[in-house]
Amino acid sequence: MRKIYEEAKLVLSWLGPVTQDHQEIAAVDSIRKISNFLCQKLRVSISDLRSMSNIYQDLILKNRAYLPLPNECGFSTGPTWKSLIWFYSHSYFTRVWVIQEISANKERIVHCGREKIEWERVDLVAGYIIMEPAFSKSFGFTDTYCWWVSSITELTRNPKNWLSALYLASTYTCLDPRDVIYGLRGWIEVSDGAELLDPDYNKSVLEVYRDSVEAAILNFQNTDVFTYVTGDENPSWIPQWNQPMLFRNPFRFGRALPWKPAGGSTPIWNIDKELNIISLTGYSIGSVKLFESYSEGLFSNALIESAEGKSVLMQAWQRILKTLAESQSQIPIGSSALTAAATTFSFGLDENTDPADECYLRRNLVAYLKLVLDAETFSKYIPPELSEQSRDANGSVFGKPAWDFKYPESTFFITDNGFIGCTVTTVKQGDLVCAALGSTYPFILRPAGNEFLMRGYTYVHGVMHGEQQNSERRIFRIR
Repeated sequence: MRKIYEEAKLVLSWLGPVTQDHQEIAAVDSIRKISNFLCQKLRVSISDLRSMSNIYQDLILKNRAYLPLPNECGFSTGPTWKSLIWFYSHSYFTRVWVIQEISANKERIVHCGREKIEWERVDLVAGYIIMEPAFSKSFGFTDTYCWWVSSITELTRNPKNWLSALYLASTYTCLDPRDVIYGLRGWIEVSDGAELLDPDYNKSVLEVYRDSVEAAILNFQNTDVFTYVTGDENPSWIPQWNQPMLFRNPFRFGRALPWKPAGGSTPIWNIDKELNIISLTGYSIGSVKLFESYSEGLFSNALIESAEGKSVLMQAWQRILKTLAESQSQIPIGSSALTAAATTFSFGLDENTDPADECYLRRNLVAYLKLVLDAETFSKYIPPELSEQSRDANGSVFGKPAWDFKYPESTFFITDNGFIGCTVTTVKQGDLVCAALGSTYPFILRPAGNEFLMRGYTYVHGVMHGEQQNSERRIFRIR
């Protein structure tokens, strides 16, 4: 299929027929007008866009500081946004097989009724709409497929980083769940374990997904495949690639990260295919003692900008800071604990998803808390000297990037031996925090008799650079 699209002179994408109220005319005109504005502002041409592997990341994100919000521009009218909501709500953009259609060829035209427009313009405007979550939410784009449009080319930009591609593809649709993998197989580059990913419709969905885990461990020689577990799977260690994984993905832009909680080790593992149990060798970090749930949506500017949102933020951060202070038996909270909290909430990364200096993250957290807390609560938990040090910090970038998603519940926790961490799943007291050999991130395991259930990955301050790698090793049997 990929070869057919690659060798075509032109790929035509059909969204649907003429509508009674001619929305397609207004939508295409709006996309052309906004894309012309953006090209002029960013000093690029449509042909320049064609050479970019990902317009959203390579152009919009890198230049967002220089771009006005869409609603601040002269083209901002009710009919414009209405037509674009209609256009970007077409389910065509969400289909797995469309990924090949759009990515395999640079000559692409989108047809809608009798109107037609270059794909690059459609992609550029979609990325601009989702650039600022506060805008996209306020103007009704939350339930549209702008994010899907902007992600299509990212799925195939790095064929060796195919786990990230599967993560993104989990939000796309297909009739056969196996096609989330098989629909991308033509793009995936695998050195070891390639045969495990080859299409075989005699396999069950469980077998196909289980084989993807084995292929990932063999190919990458690490345990990163388990960072895509959401906590709802059965077996718990096999990612369900056909279920949307809308949580913080540390490999969102395909960047390698320096975390090595188990040092420079490689995985020691075994899969019992009859019982669907995987055994991983690693070490225990601690067990969860205190915890508070939160959502990645807390870091969206949309909440800060509304009275209702600020009330939600106040309640959430009062709970979190109270728990953190309780674990330290100290009010105001000390510098080391705030540094650990800032680093874990950011998963060690700055707003550009690059590994960040811990003091930079702490200063931005304190500046962020000054934005969302009332003066009394802020002064209760934050020492005056840390507030002063954060005077020039940028609280609005803390926790970014955050999109206009309905994020699943995450958890801030403190272990029985004092480690502070954040995880993309929910936890209970007594859940085990462990680091498997060959891991980039530790995992949360829930005891289940003599075995464990995998809940998801976590960032734990004080272990990410292998500080605890010499701890006693053990085998974790996970079902």
